Amino acid sequence: MDILAGMRKPVVGVTTSLDPGRRLAAGVDYVYLKRRYGAAIAAAGGQPLLLVPESGARDSVALCDAIVISGGDDLPAQLDGERPPAAPVVPGATPEVAERVAWERRLLDACLEAQRPLLGVCYGMQLLNLHLGGTLHERLPEGDVDHGGAGRFAEHPIRVRGDHGALRGADGARVASCHRQAVDTVAQGFDVVAEAPDGVVEAIAGGVVLGVEWHPEADTTAAAVYGWLVARARERAR
Repeated sequence: MDILAGMRKPVVGVTTSLDPGRRLAAGVDYVYLKRRYGAAIAAAGGQPLLLVPESGARDSVALCDAIVISGGDDLPAQLDGERPPAAPVVPGATPEVAERVAWERRLLDACLEAQRPLLGVCYGMQLLNLHLGGTLHERLPEGDVDHGGAGRFAEHPIRVRGDHGALRGADGARVASCHRQAVDTVAQGFDVVAEAPDGVVEAIAGGVVLGVEWHPEADTTAAAVYGWLVARARERAR
């Protein structure tokens, strides 16, 4: 084993949101990310690295020991091959930027091909599931469990199924939820490893790939979820 490789922190790349002049400043393209992603990765012992489309999918995966697909906006119920995503049909939806969806789909392919540890957060889990052939509830009905959404966070407990390492000790934990959509049909090769009390799929897993519907970087599950990812990244780095 390379001694320096054994000493360095594993690099965890995080995808950024794209704003083509519609939120931050009219007519100016920005990339942005909430700071708590990097804080959670650093607290777990990783070296966070922000990724942009210009990085290139394969080059990003070659550089990183693990990848996080961060939260984002609304997706359609299904994706149509390599075509740009259709706008969600539900009233009040905020479609995710097509360029971001296409970039992250290429990144997902590169991660899966290289067997790179991957965490999809909220939108990131939904995109992962859609990209691999699953489907999405375009809008959750109102019910007894408040899932937040449209930038508003709510808390609710989760029920853990099985003994996935990222969720040990998380059964009954109250998580930071901010989504109006959710996984419907789970993609082949993935298992449901957590649910909300109303049955909404809260986490899916397959090998070194994990998707969570909540934002662990914003609640008490951060150490377990990001700790699991950094541990897998450290194994890869070695």
